[in-house]
Amino acid sequence: MINRYLLLTNLLGALFYLSSCDNKNEITEKVHDPSKPIVLTSFYPNEGGARDKILLDGENFGKDPSKINVYFNHAKASVISASGNRIYAIVPRLPGADPRISVVIDGDSIAYEDSFIYHTQAQVTTVTGNGTKNFKPGPLSEAEVYGKYLELDAEGNIFMSWRDGGNPATFGVARINEQQNIVTPLIESEATGRVLYANGLTVDRATGMLTAAHESTKEVIFTFDPREAWYPRQRNVKYSTAHYNSIVDADRYKNFVTFCPYDGYLYTRYRDGKIAKIDPQTLEATIVHQGPYGSQYGQAINPAKPWLLYITLHSNATPTEFRQGISVLDLRDPNGTGGFKRLNAPGGSGFQDGPLADALFNYPKDIKFDNNGNMFVADYGNHCIRMVSADNIVTTVAGQPGTAGYKDGGPIESLFNQPWGVAVNEQGDIYIADWSNARIRKLVIE
Repeated sequence: MINRYLLLTNLLGALFYLSSCDNKNEITEKVHDPSKPIVLTSFYPNEGGARDKILLDGENFGKDPSKINVYFNHAKASVISASGNRIYAIVPRLPGADPRISVVIDGDSIAYEDSFIYHTQAQVTTVTGNGTKNFKPGPLSEAEVYGKYLELDAEGNIFMSWRDGGNPATFGVARINEQQNIVTPLIESEATGRVLYANGLTVDRATGMLTAAHESTKEVIFTFDPREAWYPRQRNVKYSTAHYNSIVDADRYKNFVTFCPYDGYLYTRYRDGKIAKIDPQTLEATIVHQGPYGSQYGQAINPAKPWLLYITLHSNATPTEFRQGISVLDLRDPNGTGGFKRLNAPGGSGFQDGPLADALFNYPKDIKFDNNGNMFVADYGNHCIRMVSADNIVTTVAGQPGTAGYKDGGPIESLFNQPWGVAVNEQGDIYIADWSNARIRKLVIE
């Protein structure tokens, strides 16, 4: 009886020891070993869209999700958990075409051989406007808008500039707020007064300060401070005599002003190609670059690379290589070897998706970026909204190229008529001034 008891005790002890060894081995296997390579085997599912769950299988992941980075191309995924040989993650928004999935741990990076098939889902809705080419404030369902350019602050306010709409024609800037269900003017004047002849708008999202450039008065800008309920204030930019005189009267037009978070300056461009930076506190200004001549359609800073200023030029640009295209200037060294350069294919008045270097647009107007560095383009002549991904691939995300109309819905059925302005909020939702439809539209892309 004693022998049986001892045998049973020894057996249980052995099983406990083996179990303890297995647990120790399992725990050891779950800790990432930097001396060993990361191994990737498979992932599931192999296709999907934003916010979908995905399981990444392999070896030597470790079990600390805070030390694991997963990327779909350049878009970072959220890592929820890890168990040594499996990572549970969430597919990021807009990673680009056929993204490769890479895993980065302790500086080591490895990518799966197969690409993930990403399905873009988009939905277009109408925010306000009823097709009447006029401005009338009021609730969203009753307001009339004929906006050209848009901008957003961090609080969800949409700012719209308009010109030439209504009878008599008026010019102005308005605030649109979806949550408050209201459209209100911030400044408005008839064509005879032209107090503010505004095009592009810009917001410093840290302070909420809204700034508009007076197009036809070379030293005037207007600011709208949210602490003063966006009361408009005229401010005069201060140039040195030499710089001021260099902006000749015939080329005084400055259609845009853009806040740059990289250095805290405002940047504006005159029709003769001069680009100036303005200190928003002192209003002292300096010409920093002489670029090509031409009227302007759009201007934006890429928040992912905030030293890059992007500009779209009119069909009157000279040299002709800059017409109807997207160009960029590196503000860190504006007169350096890179200079002012065009990014997409020359030609204009065309349509072609694909690599940016081969892409064509048809009178591209306003441009804006989301926080991940994706650029959205109001392709006026093609009646659609285009996206340039962070890895420079152009796709059409809403509207039918070459077909004008008005229709809400998904990317296949939605229609626009000469979209002019775009703006992107903190969540990545795109607002569009659908000019010839006299409406403000909203595009949500996943």
